[in-house]
Parts: sequence; C-alpha cells; structure tokens
Amino acid sequence: MSAVSASARIQTRPKPGELHGTSKSLQKALRILLHVGDSRRELGVTQVAVALNMNKTTVHRLLNALARFDLIEKNPISERYRLGLRLHDLGTKAVESRTLRSEARPFLTEMSRRSKESVSLAVPGADGIICLDRVDFPHTIIAVRTTVGAKFPAHCTAIGKAALAYLPEENVDAILSGSELSRLTPSTLTRVSDLQKNLSQIRQRGYALDKQELERGLSGVAAPVLTREGQFLAAIGIAGPTPRFRGKELAQKISLAKEIAMRLSNHLGNLTA
Repeated sequence: MSAVSASARIQTRPKPGELHGTSKSLQKALRILLHVGDSRRELGVTQVAVALNMNKTTVHRLLNALARFDLIEKNPISERYRLGLRLHDLGTKAVESRTLRSEARPFLTEMSRRSKESVSLAVPGADGIICLDRVDFPHTIIAVRTTVGAKFPAHCTAIGKAALAYLPEENVDAILSGSELSRLTPSTLTRVSDLQKNLSQIRQRGYALDKQELERGLSGVAAPVLTREGQFLAAIGIAGPTPRFRGKELAQKISLAKEIAMRLSNHLGNLTA
C-alpha cells in the first residue's frame, strides 16, 4: 500500500463517537423538518425549539443546514421558516417512481373511454404543474398536447387551475412568480386577482374549467385528487373540442371527473392504510 493511500484511509476513518454524533444530528434535523411540515405554517426558531425540547442554537444551526439544501426556506420578511420547494420536487419524483402513475393509469383509461376524450394526470413540481401521464382517445383532435414530463400552463388549463386551487398559498405564489400570466386567447385570465377569484370558485365547487383559455376551440374540466387528510396529491383532467363541453355533455364530464378523482383518492388511501 502506498503512503498516499494509507494516509487517506487514516484521515477518512471516523473518530470515536463521530458517527454516533452525526446520527443524532441527523435525527434532530429530520425531527425539525417533519415538525415544520406538519405545522402547515411558518415557525420561528424559538417555537421549534420549545415544541421539540431542543436547544435554540442547535435548532438555528440545523434549520440553516436544511435551508442550504432547499429543504427549508426562511421568509425574509417574517424571518420564520417553512418547507422548501425542493421537497415538492423530491415528492414528485418519489410518487412517480412508486405508485401514483401506475395506480392511476386504469382510472385514466376508464375516464378516456367513458368521456371519449384525451385525459391527463398532473402533479406539482418545483416550479410548475407537471404532466405525469396522459391517455389519448383515438378520435380526439387537439392541437396543443402537453407531453408527459412537460409543464402545463397553470393559469389557463383546467388541470393546472385545479392544482393551483388546492396547493398551499406559498406554493401557488412560487409557481406564478416564475411564469407570466400570458394571454393565449381572449378568454385567458391574465390578472392575478381574476385568477384568485377563479381558484376560490374551484375550491367551492370541487372542479375546474378551461373555457378556451389555452386554445380557441379547446375546453376542459379537471378535479383534484386529495389524500384522506384533504391535502392535494394530483389533478386529473379531460380536454377536447369545445362543442363537446357544453350543456348536458359538459355536466356529464364534470360528474365523471369528480367521480374518478374521488375513486382514485380512495384507492390511493387504501394502499397506504
């Protein structure tokens, strides 16, 4: 063995108690992360320290360490801490690699067959609403198609607005701040106040509509997929030619989207029960 490699082994060997200490710090950091997430509101250092019975200096140090990886972020105005958007990105990847896409596929297939339209599944990402899966009905002609892995225009699609309506306010602000409310048709909502009013209506009725806001002649309906605790997990949407999204046909598509969203929510809840 060379002198260099021997020296490297000596320098990288953990010191007595070092591994144990690192494990304790990691556990404390994870406790802090989970506590901030469970609180669903911004917290100060003292609040976290008191709630977890930890030293304030330790809490401050670990919060800053988590912030360096964008797992926690500090509100520059209130100087309180909240979950970082990196967690949404990681959560999206975790769901995509596990059950959501595969478990949702039969529901999407059924929804496409019954509606005779193209349907999509969307989840929140770090900087937008991501198309996780889609099923196209063979005879539906749509000029604008969001491919799997691409972002939906959040402010002018039914599925994008269904997601915005149920995400935490700070996440909505982050998504909207990273993109302009571009006018794509005369029906596109381009003012934040108008969009917020529409999102409030979506929460009240449980579904979102796209009335030719993305493309003339194209309309859609979408509904949220929620956890048993009422947290947003995904959105499912139906899109197609506007003449098929009027009157009785629209009412049927709204009912179908809400039905499939509820069944998928229950199905996913049973998997984790």
